[in-house]
Amino acid sequence: MKNNTPSITSDPFAGMALTGWYPGHMLKATRQMQEAVSLVDLIVELVDARAPASTRNPEIRRSFPNKPFLLVANKTDLADHAASRLWEKWFAEQGERAFFLDARRIANVRGLAGLWRQIVLESRAARGVTRPLNRPVRLMIVGVPNVGKSTLVNRLHSRNKAKVGPKPGVTRHNQWIALDNDVELLDTPGILWPRILDKKHELLLTLLGIMKEDLIQPTLVVEYFCWIVHRLGNSEAVAWDALGLTTTPKDGAELLNALAQRRGLLLPGGIPDLDRAAIAIIKDFRNARLGRITFEMPPKATE
Repeated sequence: MKNNTPSITSDPFAGMALTGWYPGHMLKATRQMQEAVSLVDLIVELVDARAPASTRNPEIRRSFPNKPFLLVANKTDLADHAASRLWEKWFAEQGERAFFLDARRIANVRGLAGLWRQIVLESRAARGVTRPLNRPVRLMIVGVPNVGKSTLVNRLHSRNKAKVGPKPGVTRHNQWIALDNDVELLDTPGILWPRILDKKHELLLTLLGIMKEDLIQPTLVVEYFCWIVHRLGNSEAVAWDALGLTTTPKDGAELLNALAQRRGLLLPGGIPDLDRAAIAIIKDFRNARLGRITFEMPPKATE
């Protein structure tokens, strides 16, 4: 295998071709969401706390400029706590409501429906609407695939109406769900935007499980992982010892070879099976065995 291991000081992914993955059901889901938006009072946008900017769908806000939005960053249990606090402060400085939480914890989710109802009523008052709202508050929850929307919905609604799965694209249809506090929620399928312009962005989305892992060679995803944690100065935050390593690997090639040898992932002739090693590393990362890692910081991190 040719060694394309990224340099820490350069961008080895510049110019790499994109996969162009945009399934037909996402286009259909986008159209359905556009048709339903007139029915809702608030749009709740769910992102991954490990990459709050890169997991936002820029098309959503451009499509609905006149709807109030609320940002919810999920999976804080997997993100660096200090980085999440910086992101919260940054969003506040931009005048945007943003909540960081772990949707699997009921304590984090309790009271959200009531809060969302309050936000809608405040928004109506700010627009000078004086007539009472004689119906449930209606909101739409949107986000990229596999960001935890169904988990959040199920925590909000005890009867587990939303399907949950580890693969992107589990929810395929819009579905209305009644919540407490006279709130109705429209759960929507996870959708990406039609064209991702940067290979690094695509690799990050793949690493986070937002894009299908079989679209990109797993060794390239691991090379990106190693490159980005070094680039951000986060390599010491990675639990390399969970992979059986005693030192920080300098790059993806060293990491892949070391893990293949340590776990006996070998091809005939004792050649390291780098693909199997990459799949094992990605699995350990997604199972939170490598520590709490945030992959991007606010444009201007504040102290």
